[in-house]
Amino acid sequence: MAIKHVIIHVVKRDKDGEQLSKQLRDNENSTEGMTAQLTDGLLELFSNAHLNIGEFGVDGDSEVEPAFEQKLKKYYDDECKCSDFVAMTKELANKYESVIVGDQLHSVKGGYLVFYQYERNDDNWLAVAILNKTEGIDVAANLEVVASEILDLKKLHLGAAINLTQWKSELSTRYVRFRTGLAAEVRDYFEKFIGCQRDKLAATVETKKLKSAIQDYAKNACGMDDDVVSQKVAQAHDYIKEQQKLGNQVQLSHVSNHVFPDRADEFTRQAKEIHDLPEELAIDAKVLKSYKKLAGKGKGIAISFDRDMLNTTVKYDDGELTFSEIPDSLRAAIEEELKDDLGQDN
Repeated sequence: MAIKHVIIHVVKRDKDGEQLSKQLRDNENSTEGMTAQLTDGLLELFSNAHLNIGEFGVDGDSEVEPAFEQKLKKYYDDECKCSDFVAMTKELANKYESVIVGDQLHSVKGGYLVFYQYERNDDNWLAVAILNKTEGIDVAANLEVVASEILDLKKLHLGAAINLTQWKSELSTRYVRFRTGLAAEVRDYFEKFIGCQRDKLAATVETKKLKSAIQDYAKNACGMDDDVVSQKVAQAHDYIKEQQKLGNQVQLSHVSNHVFPDRADEFTRQAKEIHDLPEELAIDAKVLKSYKKLAGKGKGIAISFDRDMLNTTVKYDDGELTFSEIPDSLRAAIEEELKDDLGQDN
């Protein structure tokens, strides 16, 4: 990955109710002068798996172009080359200010608007991150310890990354990745600034599809029995949780290599062609839990069952489990055991 353009503008206030201060640069920041720490920090900001995914749109209508998208169309050609990166980002920074002022958002602090274009996996991306400074400690030339402030690259509170290549192709509805914060006021104003709308069902649908794809391939292509199929799904669960903990985007090909190391390419192809899964997966935490069975053992009893069976075929009430259905193999074993006991009694 490499950063092609970067510029930092400032639109912020220190206290609630204060007038916003604005400072816009007249030229790009030099990528040659950027430290590796800053470069790596910017590139890693949008690698976190817990980002919203969506597309441009206004009030749920993807046919309407928001102001942000109009600016991109004004300055970017079909090869994702920007005719004037400085002018474009200035216009976007002014738009950012107008959203805050126009909606009278007196408690929104703003911050340092870092715009940068970079390349990842042969795709061009444009990112805007709203960053703030954090307190630190430095050592002056005379070795005196002094307080200092640095841009906090470890916390992305607000930001968006647009896959310009996919956006230009018009073949995807999932080309914007963004983080908007938890507070409704902050979330609403930032989504209004970017003009993005969430693909609300993407994470749920894709997490379910991935589970089905693993089960289908393990059982029908590999001939695995139900226990091994469950193990494969559980492996996927553990791998995805690990990637989320590390802040990595969950990639279908990486899941394939982990779960089906000897047949990864074949599984990836089938998952894409039959189950319509993309390479970059959106994961829903609740659905992901269903990848692992509810299980427990003790006092001579071992029980496990799929989570979606709870409150359907398996009822739990006041410490007791009731099964309305049991496996045929278990029923046969119980009946055989009872038959043997009856024979001994006679």
